[in-house]
Amino acid sequence: MASIFSRRQTLGFITTLPMLSACGGSGDGGGGSASAAGLAPAPTPTPSPTQSPAPAAVGGRPRYHIAAPDGGWINDPQRPVRIGDSWTMWALYNPTWPNGGTEWRRWTSTDLVTWTDRGVSIPRQTTAFGDVWSGSAVIDTDDTAVFGAGTLIALTTMPADNAAGQNQSTALWYSRDGGASFAFHAIVHPNFPGNKPFRDPTVFWHAPTSRWVMTLSEEGKIGFYTSPDLKQWSYASGFVSTLVGGVMECSHLFPLHLYDANGATGVDKWVLLVGGDGTGGGFTGGSYYWVGSFDGTGFTADSATGHWLDGGADYYAAMVWQDPRAADPLAAAWTMGWMNNWAYANQLPASAGYRGQLSIVRQIRLQRNSDGTPSLRMTPIAAQNNAFQSVMLGTDQTITDGRDYVWPADAGMIAGRIDLTLTRVGADWPGGAWLSVRGGQGYFTQIGFELNKSHVFVKRDTSGPYPPDHVAWRETRSVRCEAADGKVTVSIFLDTGSIEVFINDGDSVLSELINAPSDATSLNLNASGGSVRVSEVRVLAGG
Repeated sequence: MASIFSRRQTLGFITTLPMLSACGGSGDGGGGSASAAGLAPAPTPTPSPTQSPAPAAVGGRPRYHIAAPDGGWINDPQRPVRIGDSWTMWALYNPTWPNGGTEWRRWTSTDLVTWTDRGVSIPRQTTAFGDVWSGSAVIDTDDTAVFGAGTLIALTTMPADNAAGQNQSTALWYSRDGGASFAFHAIVHPNFPGNKPFRDPTVFWHAPTSRWVMTLSEEGKIGFYTSPDLKQWSYASGFVSTLVGGVMECSHLFPLHLYDANGATGVDKWVLLVGGDGTGGGFTGGSYYWVGSFDGTGFTADSATGHWLDGGADYYAAMVWQDPRAADPLAAAWTMGWMNNWAYANQLPASAGYRGQLSIVRQIRLQRNSDGTPSLRMTPIAAQNNAFQSVMLGTDQTITDGRDYVWPADAGMIAGRIDLTLTRVGADWPGGAWLSVRGGQGYFTQIGFELNKSHVFVKRDTSGPYPPDHVAWRETRSVRCEAADGKVTVSIFLDTGSIEVFINDGDSVLSELINAPSDATSLNLNASGGSVRVSEVRVLAGG
């Protein structure tokens, strides 16, 4: 069984903290490997180059994803805060990876698409407690912490390697300049007698009980703590589960309306989202959630098993936030994750001057499935199209054995978006349809539609040279895809080193890193064992 290791071990900290293997479970939302389910992807020939001029040489950095600057390392994103008309977000950044530890680096955006790098806000190794790990920031509107009304408060994990007997404790930092810089206050949630996992505090104000609530990663559980002032914390309860490993990281607890299929809603639910290890159930590392209720003290899941938010191998440490200015803040939320996997994060080359990237921002809504159970639907935000400069429309075509889809001229791309709809021809789906992207030099990444078996997969082991030598990279990841009405919609976001696939308006999502050559741009869509109609083709490029 593949091992997945914690942030602390992989980043080269003193003490190693391996995540325990998961016990698995049936309620995984369809995430898993095709090979584990006995579903072998059908072979697709190397796609022929698009008939267009050779692409100009380009840099290898992502065109529209946040990535580590200056040859450094990036991992966990930190929940954004709305300040004025823009969003401020941080992520863990290490300029001297694999040594030196992480600090909080800041980005700002007005549209959640274009992000401006603002530099480091919370530096590492400036106190006796070491570097700075994940946490969360809040605006203390009512001055509960007595630093001044409107002060931005960040509660972060610091390793504190036995400083005064503490390990992995929560520190309070405060900012009076909108998060550009923070001053250290103190360790406000000490870890005595030194439990190994005691990290990732996520804090929110719970209006019904008029106090702050914190979720915290502990051994085998998410701890819930409450505070009147962000400084004094009392243990309230714990949510226990070993379904996704011994330590559930980067937890987020948030409420949403629960929508019926017809768009009506009459009940609100709470969602607990964690970063977990799914290797015990045939998955990999990812973001896992439960739906249930929260009374201000404890979370109760409606079912012991939950769901994987994303069926791909590279959507970890996902954060969730809501817009307090929205007309209905509980209608939807936003999420962004770290596109990487601890199984092979150390093996990824930094040939383009960065190590690690974040996903695009997605919108999430809570909706009932056809069987009545609730699940999160995740879709790209509408403003994401602003990242692209050109739009090409494809013609409607029927593809079958020996008749591939004919793309518009110059449709090949390094970075962009592809939308299309697949419609069944006749009573049955074909044996398969396969879309190959970023093709060239014998490499390509494949999205497979084996809809007669109700699944879609991403196969990236042929995406490029020098892949990480780990089964978690080589395995083909699949998600369930129901097409009862004979139609499947697909949106694919490509960047220099990643692919994000959204199926049926976010019913399923697959997010993966790829290692395509910088000049691999060709597209190929074919089918075998029958016919399928391809329509509503749109290619956005020029990011």
